[in-house]
Amino acid sequence: MRSVIFLLLKIKIKGEEILPSQIKGKMAYEKNAVLIAKTPARVLFVDFVGQCCLGSYSPPPFLSSKMFYYEIIYIPEEYSKYLPCIALEVEKSLNPLYRNKRLYCDGEITVLIEK
Repeated sequence: MRSVIFLLLKIKIKGEEILPSQIKGKMAYEKNAVLIAKTPARVLFVDFVGQCCLGSYSPPPFLSSKMFYYEIIYIPEEYSKYLPCIALEVEKSLNPLYRNKRLYCDGEITVLIEK
């Protein structure tokens, strides 16, 4: 009989706000983060960066014509394999204008979003 261990993780949505140009600069070597692209009025898109550096991240093409900034939520290293699931729960709670099709969750983690 296989035992299943469920994990409960509590995430605060409030993160560090930066401009897209700062991702290539001072934040270039950061890893394990959930990126929230937003305007002052609305959340546009939710994405994540895992083991690759944040400096290699480029926004989706449909955001290129919009003025936006990022809110970055850093995730501890031990939860890096759950990044797609964490980003999916953040997306569900924020209801962005554009949905990310790369986000998935296989049910082995429960994420509580704290606003």
